Amino acid sequence: MSRLPLPRPVRRLAGALALFGAMAPAAAPAGVLDWLFPRPELRVVTVTDTTPVGALRRPVSPAQPAYYVAVSAGFRDFGGIVAGEKAPAKEEVFRAMARVLARQGYLPASAEHPPSLLLLWTWGAMNTDRVYSANPDDLEGRQVNRNQLLRFMGAYKLGLVTREPGVGVFDPGLPGALFRDADQEVLSDLATEDLYVAAIAAYDHAAAVRSQKVLLWTTKISAPSRGHAFAEILPSMLALAGPQVGRETARPVVVTAGERFKAEVKIGDATVVEGGEPPAVSVTEVTPPAENSRPAPARKARGR
Repeated sequence: MSRLPLPRPVRRLAGALALFGAMAPAAAPAGVLDWLFPRPELRVVTVTDTTPVGALRRPVSPAQPAYYVAVSAGFRDFGGIVAGEKAPAKEEVFRAMARVLARQGYLPASAEHPPSLLLLWTWGAMNTDRVYSANPDDLEGRQVNRNQLLRFMGAYKLGLVTREPGVGVFDPGLPGALFRDADQEVLSDLATEDLYVAAIAAYDHAAAVRSQKVLLWTTKISAPSRGHAFAEILPSMLALAGPQVGRETARPVVVTAGERFKAEVKIGDATVVEGGEPPAVSVTEVTPPAENSRPAPARKARGR
């Protein structure tokens, strides 16, 4: 496949869009430790928001593919910073992204197939950020970014939080403020845990060439990080989220996978198919502006 160069206006716009986000130690060898300390289940939360412009686009499927150019904003810390966070190799992330996208009908553009989409993706950690009092018995602290985690997981679709930040921690007018159903309880509990996350945003490519930002949809994927290594579970996270990529979800979709990361819950008629060689994709890498990067000090140790 011939490499499709990214036009200069698109490269400049991609650098600005890199800020679009909300936005473990290696596993022990199999054996007696796996029996004594079984690996926790993998629970993946996916939510997709489609804009009015994106809703006018034809549905994408393997039978009716859409072609894209890819831009990566790389690994990022979105929440509280944790010491010792090991990011997956970017090459493996690119391969996993291309594989999952291809299954849904999103293919890399080429000279024979010009792009209609610019896909911007990022991955990283969204950890709880806690403030501790002077009391030496205060071991839990007070979480100050719970709403950030709730928004990333799409809890605004369940009435747990407003879609946009700026509203107080407790809003009695929200449907889930006083009484919660099972789905609301799941996301409320997950918002108190450290998360591994990934996000994909789709923009109109023709508009990007004109240095215009026309967002079509965003898909956000998250999973609790406790007991898992990010490099190990990221491909499974993406595969489990695949059926929701680029498709509006009325509510956040939660899928639980077993010890070997095989999905135990089906989402409608969707199934997860492992393996398969991903298509070759050329990725333009962009770095967010330095002033928006997080300071290095004040890291907390990761507990498992």
